[in-house]
Amino acid sequence: MPQTGKYALLSDEELMFCLSNGDVLAFDEIYLRYSKRLLGYYIRMLNFDKELARDALQDLFLKIAETPEKFDKTRSFKTWIFSVASNSCKNFYRHKKIVSESNEEIKYTTESINDSVFLNTASKIDATVFRKMLEEALNELSAEKKEAFILKYQEEKTITEIAFIQNCPEGSVKSRLYYTIKVLEEKLKIFKPLN
Repeated sequence: MPQTGKYALLSDEELMFCLSNGDVLAFDEIYLRYSKRLLGYYIRMLNFDKELARDALQDLFLKIAETPEKFDKTRSFKTWIFSVASNSCKNFYRHKKIVSESNEEIKYTTESINDSVFLNTASKIDATVFRKMLEEALNELSAEKKEAFILKYQEEKTITEIAFIQNCPEGSVKSRLYYTIKVLEEKLKIFKPLN
């Protein structure tokens, strides 16, 4: 059996065990399974900055390659890797908040002025514009609320998985999702059919 076939049959957790024991080819299979999906996650979480997302992805896999023993063997690898990715996004947002708090205030003031103009011209809208407005609305939320929404509705994670990834009680996840949906309903109400 070729080397790649051997690894394709192993579970994520078994691959991490192999990697912890110095089997570097196991890393290739982990990368193959998760790089594309995690890149998409980072792109959405980091405001569609593809270069920043690629850097974050590279950092994540570098950490896995250098210290595979940090994987908590009692956990699902899929949930664990998303929690590591989540933490790197939280660190990014923490840094960004410290550096540019005043710029955020200016941004929100400008956006609220432009909202009414945009709503008046929103009668001829397609799915592309909806996605763009959804992204903009999500970007106005706190990192925790945005992440909870992305994990639930775009990554199809359960409330329990999201609570683990965000390191908070399930009730907090439900509250974040409820709040986010209410905000999105308001921001995207122009898409709701009148009949």
